[in-house]
Amino acid sequence: MKNIYKAITTAALLAATVGGAAAQNLRTAYFMDKSVERHNLNPALAPERGYVTVPFIGSTFASYTSNQLALSDIFYQRDGRLVTFLDTGVDAGEFLKGLRSNNQMNVDMRYDLVQAGWWKGDAFWSFGIGVRVNTSVGVPKSLFEFLKDGNGYNGRLYDITGLRMKMDAYTELAVGYTRDIDRRWTVGGRLKLLPGLGNADMRFQRLHAQMNDESWHITSRGELYTSVQGLEMKSKDDDQGRPYVNGFDYGSFGLSGFGAAVDLGASFKFDDNWTFSASVLDLGFIGWKGSSTRYAMADAEFDYDGFDLPIGNSDLPSLSDQFDAMKDDLENLFHFEEQDSRTARSTMLVATLIAGAEYAIMDNKISFGLLSTTRFYRPKAYTELTVSANFRPVWWFSGSLSYSMMHSAFQTCGIALNFSPNGFNFFVGSDYMITRVNTQFIPVNARAENIYLGMSIPLQPRKPKVRTRSFF
Repeated sequence: MKNIYKAITTAALLAATVGGAAAQNLRTAYFMDKSVERHNLNPALAPERGYVTVPFIGSTFASYTSNQLALSDIFYQRDGRLVTFLDTGVDAGEFLKGLRSNNQMNVDMRYDLVQAGWWKGDAFWSFGIGVRVNTSVGVPKSLFEFLKDGNGYNGRLYDITGLRMKMDAYTELAVGYTRDIDRRWTVGGRLKLLPGLGNADMRFQRLHAQMNDESWHITSRGELYTSVQGLEMKSKDDDQGRPYVNGFDYGSFGLSGFGAAVDLGASFKFDDNWTFSASVLDLGFIGWKGSSTRYAMADAEFDYDGFDLPIGNSDLPSLSDQFDAMKDDLENLFHFEEQDSRTARSTMLVATLIAGAEYAIMDNKISFGLLSTTRFYRPKAYTELTVSANFRPVWWFSGSLSYSMMHSAFQTCGIALNFSPNGFNFFVGSDYMITRVNTQFIPVNARAENIYLGMSIPLQPRKPKVRTRSFF
């Protein structure tokens, strides 16, 4: 985050390269009773055995979702090289026709340093330490039009209002408890303490660019908050002597805030075949210290003639140079000016609501699941509906195949594999398998991607539940 504007454009246009879903957990694992990951989706769904993850390689999850943009909408093959949509070899009409009026991109990453859980009677205890990063970017189509075809004609107006970026990074210290209420009901909860690592929040209430004879007339009104310990905004003057934020300096590292959250879940076993469950995750907030918070405001009207992306120039062929050029122009366009304000603030976490139903056959060796997941990003929530088939042929192996209806677009499906022989447990899965890549091995066409890897050491299994009968 050496430069907030480069972070914004990189998050908006390159975030998909970190891997790619609508939550910080793997939905395909929800109905896998031997998987450690299902417990992260619903604290009432404890795995069959206790576990201790392998330190530093215990579990890693990375996710990307968009309401419209796939990588093939951003990157193009031209003359044997990979270019962005900004390249002069990419037709403006070809690029813009695939965009919505408001385009949202979300990137979530989760890294667990250590997790552990164990059965004690009918109760399951767990704890974990991990790092979470959530990024959400909302980009109006008009900004892409401005970047791609910004020379325009006299009098043309681009309304870029609604541009927004929000990013949270924090450590998570979690303690969980799951218990059988009776033969049918199981409930669970998880309390999480959240030392805050950093937050950035940029939003525009108004951002207009109108072409005049030889320059753009800019009307800008917006806010930029950063809460990162040791971070200082840098400023420089534009051609008219107006100061604006053009970068950041870092001092000593430290915690920027502190917060708390809870996860709650429940499961109801109707009979030997049907099971229903639901959970709500990340109900909480982080309070950011005033000493770590910096505030800048954009509230000005000015003429601007610096918009000149040198895309297509043979002297600047690389993707990095294209983003650097865009970043420099966006700095001037946004025109944030730092204010003398270091007030404490708080932000809500991105909460998730989950509901599932499972039907088991063949003495639970095969089951079919339906899962609804809603993640409350700002300014818009994301819902995904996933169907899955789950297989448990032998005690040491289980697998699931899934299809997510909102984002797969008949381009991809999900798969998860769990190996649990004596002594270790290995899990790998994705809700959106990479089925097609270009010559640079970048996945294309999918509007969502994710990957989960996990390894743990199994502990004592739980005592078998008493089988239930139907009400009828």
